[in-house]
Amino acid sequence: MYEVYILSCMVVLQGITLISLAFLASRGTGLLLELFTALDGKIAEAITKLINEGSIDIEPPNPIQALIAQMITQNMSPKKPRDEGGQFIEVLPNDK
Repeated sequence: MYEVYILSCMVVLQGITLISLAFLASRGTGLLLELFTALDGKIAEAITKLINEGSIDIEPPNPIQALIAQMITQNMSPKKPRDEGGQFIEVLPNDK
């Protein structure tokens, strides 16, 4: 007798759980659809603004930073010759 009572309580609780799960899933789906719609509107607004204004305001490069970058690229250039295997080779000075 008690087994039937416990089983029926479990079935009822499982049903309540499934109904609440379906309700929360539908609310979550609706929320996601609203967020995607808002995101789509913001992206469209940004693209329209970009097209109407023509370009994005980009800050000009700092001359000191450009100078430092140029010095770094010059220092990174290979100064010692290498053979086909990638090993450094010795350069002998030309004596005349």
